[in-house]
Amino acid sequence: MEYTFSYREKNGSVCLILSYKVGRKWHQKTKQGFKTQREARAYQDILLEQVKAQQKTAIDPTLKNITLRQFWSMFARDRADALAYSTRQTYHSVLKMLPALLDIPISQLTPANILAAIQSMPQSDRSKNHALQVLRTVLRHAQKFYKIIPSNPACEVQKIQRKEKNPMRAFSRIELKQLLAAMEGLGAGVYLLCLIAATTGMRQGEILGLTWSDISFANCTIRISKQWNRIAYRKKGFKACKTKNSYRTIPASAQLLRALRQWQKQPVSIDGRIFGLVPEKKLLAQIGNYIRVHYPGRSFHSFRHTFATLLLQRTGDINLVANVLGDTVGTVSSTYLDYTQDIRKQAAASMENLI
Repeated sequence: MEYTFSYREKNGSVCLILSYKVGRKWHQKTKQGFKTQREARAYQDILLEQVKAQQKTAIDPTLKNITLRQFWSMFARDRADALAYSTRQTYHSVLKMLPALLDIPISQLTPANILAAIQSMPQSDRSKNHALQVLRTVLRHAQKFYKIIPSNPACEVQKIQRKEKNPMRAFSRIELKQLLAAMEGLGAGVYLLCLIAATTGMRQGEILGLTWSDISFANCTIRISKQWNRIAYRKKGFKACKTKNSYRTIPASAQLLRALRQWQKQPVSIDGRIFGLVPEKKLLAQIGNYIRVHYPGRSFHSFRHTFATLLLQRTGDINLVANVLGDTVGTVSSTYLDYTQDIRKQAAASMENLI
C-alpha cells in the first residue's frame, strides 16, 4: 500500500495525517491531540496498522449488495484455470439446489439461513455435506479475493455426522460374474468396458481416456496418465488425472489382455482411444440401465468398489490397493476396511499369536 505521513497544528495541538492510496484514489486518516511532532511520529505505526486492518475487512461498495447468483459468474471466471470445466459445472448445479440463498446479498448471509437451506435439501446427507463444502469454497473466494465479507458464514455450519456407516455399493463375487456374463450378451464394447472396470478398479473417465499406447501387452500393464471428460460446453476431451496419485501403472489380467487383443482388430480412432469409435454415451446408458434394474442401489462406479474390496480381502495390503486404485491409504482405509471381514479375521489371528 502506498502511503505518506504529514503533520499540521490544529487548536494548539499537533495532528498526524496518514495519506494512503487504494486503487487509484487517495484517502486520509488522522489522529490529533499530540503535544509535539515527536509524539505524533511515535504513533505512526499504530495508525498505519489501523488502516491496514480496516482495508482487510473493507467491502467494495460496488459489490456490497451482490448476490450468490450474481457472484457465480465472477467465481467461475476467476477459477477457470484452477477448476476443471466439469467441476465448475458441478459447483453451479449444487448452488442451484440452494434456491433460498441465491438472491440474498452475500454480505447478509448468516450461518442460520445457510443451515436452514442445507437442512431443507431433499437429497442425502452426503449431498448436503457436498453442498456445504461447495458453498464454503465460493464464499471463501468472496471473502479473500473481493473482501465482500469479513468472515465465511458457511464455515460456522457443521457437516452432518452420521453414526452409522453408509452401506457399501459393491457387487458380490457371484453378482459380478453374473453381471459380466450379461454384459457379454449386450455387445463386445459393453463387455470390455465393464471388464476393464471390474478387473482394474479404474474410474470411468480413466477407462474412456485409455489409448492403445497405454497398453503394454509385453509387460501386461496399463498406464493411466489422463482421463476423458467434459472440457467445455457439450465438448469432451483429454484431461489431467483426478489427483497426483491417479497417475499410475497397474497390472492387467490375462483375461483382460485377451479381450483387448480381440477389440484391437477394429479400426482405430484418430486420437488413439480404445473406445474412440464407439457411442460411449449409448454404451454407458445400456450398462447403467441394466445395473439399475437388476442391482438396485448400485452403479457403474460399483465396479471400482467391488474391485477394491475383493483385492483388499485377497491381499490384506492397504498400500497395494491404494496404489492400484490411485487413491490415498487414508481413503482406502476409511472407505473399504470396515467391509472386509477377511481382514478382521486375519488381524484377529495375528493378534492371537503376537506374543
